[in-house]
Amino acid sequence: MKLPKKLKVEEIEEQVLTALDKNKIALYDDSEIQIPLLTLTHELRQQIFYAKSLDELIFGYETIAKVLACELKGLKKVNNESERVSRLLIVSNDGSKRFYREFEFLLNKHGKRILLCRLDVDSELMGYLLGLGQKQVKAIMVNRKNSVVNILKALI
Repeated sequence: MKLPKKLKVEEIEEQVLTALDKNKIALYDDSEIQIPLLTLTHELRQQIFYAKSLDELIFGYETIAKVLACELKGLKKVNNESERVSRLLIVSNDGSKRFYREFEFLLNKHGKRILLCRLDVDSELMGYLLGLGQKQVKAIMVNRKNSVVNILKALI
């Protein structure tokens, strides 16, 4: 996996990769795909909330899938499909098998430009962390590189 160039320039790419590899979990019960399991820390919470305040989060699977499809269409038009992570998908820990399989489809379709992680909180707590009160949030996508970098840096 190739992370954003900024992490390489700051010479912390290896530390972030180590943090991502430290705790992995199967995407769903019988999945062969292993994804990072993130523990909620103060710094991680702060960076996710900061990305929200900058309007750099997309909420919900359907909206995420539409945005990624539009971006992929544009990237193909200009023949610029990068192999570096530029989008970060974060899902809650209380999704159904079907829910997680939908994200498996996105991973297969959009390849290496997206990184899928599971945050070890349920959808109710995720909504609360994002300042949405009692609204449940099962999935978010961070859609700007600077916020992706900041969230990844919060893991080390």
